[in-house]
Amino acid sequence: MGDRFIPTRSLMDLDRARSSLLERRTKKPAEWSSVLTPKEEYRRRLEENLTLDSEGRPFRMLPFWRPSTRRSLLVDEMMQEERDHARFFRRVPSSPDKILDVPCLTDDYYVNIMDWGKENILAVAMGPSVYLLKGDTGEAQLLLSVDQEESYPSSVSWCDDGKKLAVGYATAEMELWDALTFQQVRTFEGHKRRVGSLSWNRHILTSGSCDCSIINHDVRSHRKPVSRFRGHSDEVCGLRWSEGGRQLASGGNDNLVYVWESVNMRSSKYLHRFNDHNAAVRALAWCPHESNVLASGGGDADRCIKIWNTREGKCTASIETSSQVCALEWNRHQKEILSAHGYDQNQLTLWSYPSMSRIADLKGHTSRVLHLSQSPDGTTVVSAAADESICFWKVFEPPRNSSRAANDGSDSILSLKRMHIR
Repeated sequence: MGDRFIPTRSLMDLDRARSSLLERRTKKPAEWSSVLTPKEEYRRRLEENLTLDSEGRPFRMLPFWRPSTRRSLLVDEMMQEERDHARFFRRVPSSPDKILDVPCLTDDYYVNIMDWGKENILAVAMGPSVYLLKGDTGEAQLLLSVDQEESYPSSVSWCDDGKKLAVGYATAEMELWDALTFQQVRTFEGHKRRVGSLSWNRHILTSGSCDCSIINHDVRSHRKPVSRFRGHSDEVCGLRWSEGGRQLASGGNDNLVYVWESVNMRSSKYLHRFNDHNAAVRALAWCPHESNVLASGGGDADRCIKIWNTREGKCTASIETSSQVCALEWNRHQKEILSAHGYDQNQLTLWSYPSMSRIADLKGHTSRVLHLSQSPDGTTVVSAAADESICFWKVFEPPRNSSRAANDGSDSILSLKRMHIR
């Protein structure tokens, strides 16, 4: 199993070993004769008792056990521990934990009509109405409904605390609703066509429209919009602020990805412009483990997931998925990313990061999976598809808790965490 044996220093009594070596050097030939004085005989017996191990065997400088013993240091046992450790995080569900019917769900790649807030309430637009579903019970309540079919809700997004919901409409209007009182708080203006994407950065609400513009609104002020970004030449169908609020990613039907900085919010000067996709870019997600890493997914003519380093302004990985990429969600607990697909696989796929190797495919929908959103605790992902259903997947399991970690064998002599090999 290996070319040499490297002992672990934690198992050695180095002081005793050094003493034994020095003592053998200082012994005289006369001391090794068969005739010993009473003092020398006492010393010999004392050494025998002090230099035996716990099992009555002579002390050895380099401890070594046979493979059959409990403390074997064979490589295959150490590797088995690592495989067992990895399998704990690979509990990928083969079917949804729960399925709900959502009639009249809009089958449109360019709208964003589902979001899960921090108060554990899922907002879903169904045709002319927006419903709020409790994440624990699935109980649904009607928040709003419009009279005219052509003015349907085309985007929804919860604010950071999950108490207010922003709603964009196909007729260019925007509204802010209080989820506790079910009352409209205020309206916003500025767009001329459908508002298909929304994203929050503290008190700044950013909207993307079919009029190719991106507008930043300060919800605390009733004045005109704070600023407007202009760069896209077609509908803005994807928006996502980074976790710290320093960068905004936008994707459009012009196949472009832009990265904007909050420090330059009052100008249309972008930080990066990526043109590697060959179809509309709607799926955007910032990595929670590396603040400068952005994932984007292309439409049916592209079918790729690309990983961008926004600090260096380059693409670090590109993965062909064989189907339209509709949405992306990072695992907050482990370095994984989940993608939702349309034509023609209609599935969810879990990928390992940074290798971007496929871990598993999750199949539960019969039409393209258009939307993904994550629960407040980051363990459950909900998917919405054109088959008018939403599925709840317990796909992002958290790390082992402290009590289990205390009994996972990490203190064992075989644990790699305790091996001092160099």
